[in-house]
Amino acid sequence: MTPISVAALGAEGAMILAGLWLLWRFALSRKGRDSRYLRLSEWRLPPIDFGCFIAFAFLGAAVAGSVGGFALRPLHLGNDAAMVAGGAVMHGGILLGLGVFFLVYGAKARGGSAARGPYPVLLSGLVTFLVALPAVFAASSVWDFLLKSLGLPDEKQDMVDILQNSHSWALKGSLVAVATILVPITEETIFRAGLFRYFRTRVPRWMTIVLTSALFGALHVSWSDNLAGLPSLAPLFVLAVIFCLAYERTGRIGTTMVAHALFNLNTFILVVAGVGS
Repeated sequence: MTPISVAALGAEGAMILAGLWLLWRFALSRKGRDSRYLRLSEWRLPPIDFGCFIAFAFLGAAVAGSVGGFALRPLHLGNDAAMVAGGAVMHGGILLGLGVFFLVYGAKARGGSAARGPYPVLLSGLVTFLVALPAVFAASSVWDFLLKSLGLPDEKQDMVDILQNSHSWALKGSLVAVATILVPITEETIFRAGLFRYFRTRVPRWMTIVLTSALFGALHVSWSDNLAGLPSLAPLFVLAVIFCLAYERTGRIGTTMVAHALFNLNTFILVVAGVGS
């Protein structure tokens, strides 16, 4: 244990304790339950238009991937650098496609305005991140125990390997930038502001939360590559459930974008400090 590791563990423990207190205050206490108010309005988007929402996202990723692959080929990037650059191109393409969708469909695609919550986006995002930490930590501990007991693969995600093994701080910085800026915006727009918001009033709410959260976790596992990333499946499922509830409660997708960015940044800090994977 180095001084940096000890400091990181101490900060993580303090945040988990703060998250437990916030979880009690806003969700488990009687006052928290009584004051709960769902501010997310119904997304009255026709099915054909929702299909276009998904199609524009895929089309943006496909076009950006083709153009980016052609542009990056002369650079002869290494595997790690190509992976980070490819991720940036893909997420940038998805955002471009979604931007075109919202531009073309206008107010109908954006939906009705939700009631404004009492807390700014940055504060509600910080609270959501802290509330998620103890739940994700517990899920990660139980899931890790089950994987080891069943003899299932416990290979980490590729980004963790890059952070732990790469000697290029430029590459690490690029990875952190992509994961704390592009990834939260893209994934929250697709999963929470898209899939969850659309289906929550069309099928049973609990089913929407479970299925979209399961899909979110499953897409972070490399199912064809020796199940790399499997240890993140259950923790990310729990994280997604909390994000769904936070989005409902605040009516602001910016809340979960901020929380998502903080979660990824916290993960990277732990990995670099040598106390987390």
